[in-house]
Amino acid sequence: MSETIELSVEMTDTGNLYWKREDAEALHVLLLEKTRQYGIMFYDAGLRITGWNSGAEFITGWTAAEVLGQPTGMLFIPEDRERKLDEHEASTAALVGVGEDERWHMRRDGSWFWSSGVSLPLHREGERVTGFVKIFRDATHLRVRTRYLENELKASGEREAERDVFLGTIAHEMRNPLSPLKTAVQLMRMQAREAAAMDRPLQVMERQLGVLEHLVEDLVDVARVNSGKMSIRYEQVEYQALLNEAVESCTTAAQFKNITIHRSFPPLPIAVDVDARRIQQVFVNLLNNAIKFTPQGGHVWLTATIDPTHFICYMKDSGKGIEPNMLPRIFDVFTQAEGGRAERGAGLGIGLALVKEIVSLHQGTVEVRSEGAGKGAEFTVRIPLHRPSSERDARNEPEQP
Repeated sequence: MSETIELSVEMTDTGNLYWKREDAEALHVLLLEKTRQYGIMFYDAGLRITGWNSGAEFITGWTAAEVLGQPTGMLFIPEDRERKLDEHEASTAALVGVGEDERWHMRRDGSWFWSSGVSLPLHREGERVTGFVKIFRDATHLRVRTRYLENELKASGEREAERDVFLGTIAHEMRNPLSPLKTAVQLMRMQAREAAAMDRPLQVMERQLGVLEHLVEDLVDVARVNSGKMSIRYEQVEYQALLNEAVESCTTAAQFKNITIHRSFPPLPIAVDVDARRIQQVFVNLLNNAIKFTPQGGHVWLTATIDPTHFICYMKDSGKGIEPNMLPRIFDVFTQAEGGRAERGAGLGIGLALVKEIVSLHQGTVEVRSEGAGKGAEFTVRIPLHRPSSERDARNEPEQP
C-alpha cells in the first residue's frame, strides 16, 4: 500500500478519539501485512479491487498481482454474481455505513468458503464515497457446525413428532381390541343360560386378548432394545417345529380373514442352535405382518430350507406390497408404511424392527423385496445353524426386564 491512511472514530459531540501515530502504524502492519486470519480488500466505487492484504491471499489463494484491477464479483459464487450481490453489498455500505457479508465466496481453485465480514465505505474529498474496505474471514467451520446443529434440531423435532404419533397410535391400537371385548362380555351376560351361544363371544375375546398380549410384549421388547438389555439364550431345537408353532399361533388371525398359509419344509428334522422363544417371535411377527396386509381370501407362502451354514426362511404374501421409498425404512422402529401399507389398524411399526433386532442378535440377516403397491412382499430370514463359538458364553445370560 503506497498511501498513508489516517484512522479516526467519531465518539461524541464533544470530541474525537485519535490513535497515536505509532499505534496506527502498528495496526497498519498487523492488519495489512501480518494477519492471516482476516482478509482485507480495498475496492473503488466501480467495484474494482485496489488493495489486497496477505490474509486475503491466504484465505482465497489469489495473490495481489492476480486480483488488483479485477471486479469484486470474482469472489462471489456464480448465482450470487447473477443476483448482483456484490453491488448490493457496496450500495448498502454506502447507504447505511456497513454492508454485512455472510455468504459463500470462491477461492482461486474453485472451492467455496463461507465468508463472514463487512464492507465499510471510505469517505474522502468531503462526504463523497470514493471506495470501500471489506474485512472478512473464513468461517466455513462455523457454518458447517451451525448447519449440523440445525439439522440435529430438525431431526429432534421430527423424532418428537414421531413420538407424538406413536403415543396416539398406542391409544388407538389399545382401544380397538377393547371394544369387541366389551361387546362380547355383554353378549355373555345376556345369553348366560345358553352355553352354545357363548362360543363365538369367547372366540372374539380370546383373539382380541391375544392381540393385546402381543402388543404389550412388543412394547416391552422395544424398551429392551432401546436400553440395550435384550439378550438371547441359545438352545438346540427343531427348525420345522419352530415354524409350525409360529403358524399355529397365527391360525386364528388367518382364519378370520380366510387367508391360506402354505407350508413347504424339508422332510427330515433340522436341529438348530437358537433362542427358540425369540426366533418363534420373529416368525410370528412376520406372519402377523403378512396376514395384516393381505386382503380377505389371500395367500401366505412359508418356505424353509438350509445351506451348509444357515437355515433360511422365505415368507411371501399376496398382499398390498410396499412402496419403493419405504423399503429402506421398513425395519426402522415406529415406522409406519405409507401408500400401500398405511391404513387404519396398521399397528405401531415395531414388529419388523424387533424382527431385525432378534435376527441380528443371532448374527443373521433379514431382507425384504416388493415390486410395489398391490404386488405383495417377500421377506427372507437367514440365521446360522449353530451359534458362533464367541457367543456361547457371552450371550447365554438371563435377560434383563
